[in-house]
Parts: sequence; structure tokens; C-alpha cells
Amino acid sequence: MKSSKMMRTTFLRLVRRTRSRLQSILFPHSRPTAEKDQRISEKPSAHQGLCGEALVLASQLDGKTFHLPDLWKVFPDWPLAANPHAQRLDALVDSLLERIITNDKKLKALKQANFGRLISLWYPNAEWPELEIAAAYSVWIFVWDDEVDANDTDVSNDEELSRAYYQKSLSTIHNLLGLDPVQDGQEPVFEADQSLHPNMALFADVGRGMRATTDRIQRERFYRELENFMVQVGVEHVHRMRGSIPSVEKYIEIRSGSVGCAPQIAITDAMLKVRLPESIMESAPMKALWRETVVICFILNDVYSVQKEIAQDSLLNLVPVVYKNCPPEKQTLDTVTQDIEVLLQQALRGFEEAAVSLSEMTASDAKQSQDTQAFIKWCRYFITGVQQWSLESRRYGMAECLNEDKSLDIVL
Repeated sequence: MKSSKMMRTTFLRLVRRTRSRLQSILFPHSRPTAEKDQRISEKPSAHQGLCGEALVLASQLDGKTFHLPDLWKVFPDWPLAANPHAQRLDALVDSLLERIITNDKKLKALKQANFGRLISLWYPNAEWPELEIAAAYSVWIFVWDDEVDANDTDVSNDEELSRAYYQKSLSTIHNLLGLDPVQDGQEPVFEADQSLHPNMALFADVGRGMRATTDRIQRERFYRELENFMVQVGVEHVHRMRGSIPSVEKYIEIRSGSVGCAPQIAITDAMLKVRLPESIMESAPMKALWRETVVICFILNDVYSVQKEIAQDSLLNLVPVVYKNCPPEKQTLDTVTQDIEVLLQQALRGFEEAAVSLSEMTASDAKQSQDTQAFIKWCRYFITGVQQWSLESRRYGMAECLNEDKSLDIVL
């Protein structure tokens, strides 16, 4: 593995442009004072990667049990299905991971996560060419995000390197999606696969697939969502490095971007091989459908991954954030469960209201109505896929927390 100094030099050499938006958002505050550093310097061995509010919060939660009811009851009539190419997908995902992961331990863990199963649940009706794009994208975003979150890479432990990582990634994505300006009469030039950062190699597959199957407006929408994803991942990273815990409202804003669901929704029409008019794609009901789909998915992801994340010294998760922001007299994990159930129910109501509004908007046009219903149904598949896979996958270990009534007792 290269040293931090060598990686820093390499990344900074690759950065081609400065994104003031990223800089201002990622680094809004000064570093903790020396007095604060001294106060939190004595850390228990169980949480040596934590500081500040996060360290205090981890100590408060250590050993407590987070009880979660059976959330399938929230989605009683929602569809759940698997793609008939499921086994082929498993093999494809394994081969994609082998292309970019060189650490045997990490490769084994990522294979055991069973991402092929997740993609199969997300796209039960997709054909193989679309599945190849979806698989490359899904594996890429998991691996890209782990580089920042895992606490075991140079990028995850260095703000300067992480900023360069976001900037270079965005520059590469813009290029590979065919969005760089091209002079009249000239062919676009795409970065060669062998010149890419290893974590961006799979996005070359995504870019080729998207350029062949989508128009520029679709790819620009996809890029904007990826840009917001990376910005919010950066905000999370700053909170983690500095041990700060945001308010619940601010966390929802951050997590709605950093969970990475919105870019996935942005390629839905391509995966479904439909093209809804921009008047529908940019309408208020469609934006509401996206927003609520994202919120539901990040709630599910956070509650099932909380044990894993705290074990990796990451307290930027809905469960600890809600606990931290509870009034002292109500600061229990039972309160957290109740508050999260309220958030989930609110998002579900918003989802259904948006679905009704979209249905009414397109009722007069048979083709638009059919395509819109397919889009709405896919959002349901996306959510139930997250739910099913999160309970099954060894990545989160929820099988060990399952009770006979299908509720969960998750020891933090």
C-alpha cells in the first residue's frame, strides 16, 4: 500500500479544478480547540477512532439494546420479486469486485454482502444489458463510499486527501458521462480505463452504458445527483473526523444525499427503458416521490446498519443522532424507536400522496400513465429490496438479532 505522502501527491496532481462549493461545505468550521483536544484525549480502547460528542455518545450507547419491530408490517401490500438472472448477477458482481479489490479480507467481506441479491431485488424485470449497467454502478458506489467511511484507508483519515478524492471523482464522472464540452467537429475524449483511480474503474462501465442508452438531459440529472451525493458524503466525513453530531433535521438533509439513493433513482427510466417527459420528471409530485423514497431507504439502511457502523466508530447514523437529540428526560432507545417509526410513517404517507398525484397527472395519456406506474412500482421494489436484503445480508448480521415475532434486538 502506498504511503499517505505518496497518495497525497498523486491525488493532488490529478485534481484539475477547484470546486468552491465542495470547499465551503466540507470545511465550514475551524478545527477543535486545543482545550477540547486535551479534554477528549483519554479515550477508551473500544472507541479509539472517536472524539468529541461522538466519543461521549458511543460510551452512552455501548452495550445498550436497540429494539426494532417487524418493519415488513409497514409494507404489507408492496411488491417483492427477484430477477431470473439472479445467479448470473452473483457471478458478475463477484467478477466486478475482483477487478478493483486487492485486499483479500475486504474482498471476502464484500462478496459475502451478496450485492448481486440486492440488485436482483431492485430490478426484478430488467434485462441483462440493463443489469450490467446497474451492477457496475451499484458495486462502484458501495466501494467508492467505503473508501471514505471504512476508517482503514488514507482517504478516510485525511481531510485533504478526501477532498481531492471527491474532486477527482466528480471530474472523472463528468467526463465518462460525456458531459465535458467538445469543440465543433471534434470527437469527445474519454479517460482511459488504465489511467483511472481503481475505485473509478467500474464507473467507466457505467459511463459507456449510460452514453449508449440515455440522452444528455438524463445524464446531467444523474450527474447532479452524484454531485450532491459526494458533497453530502464530504459533510458526513467532516462530522466524523471532528466528532460532532448534527441535529436530526440537519442529519436528514445530509443523509438524504449521502445514502446514494437519488442517483440510483435518476437512472430508473433508463433501467426500465422508458422516457417520461421532463414536465413529469421535474414536476413537484415526482420530486416528492424521489424525496420520500430516499428517506424511507435511508431510515431502513440506518436502523439495520447501526450495529456495524458503531463497531466501525461511525456515529453518523439515525439511531445515535436521534438519541443524542432526545430531551434528557426521554433519552432512551425506546424513545428512539418511537421517533423513527414516526419518521417512517410520515415518509410513507408522503410517498403515497406523491404516487396519487403522479397518477392523476398522467391519467389522460395511456403511454405516460403506463410508464409512470412502472416508475412508481420500481420505487416500491427499490424500498422492499433494501428491506429484504438488509435483513438477509451478512454485511449487517441481522439474522443474529432476529426474534420469533420477527422483531429485532440489536446490541450496540
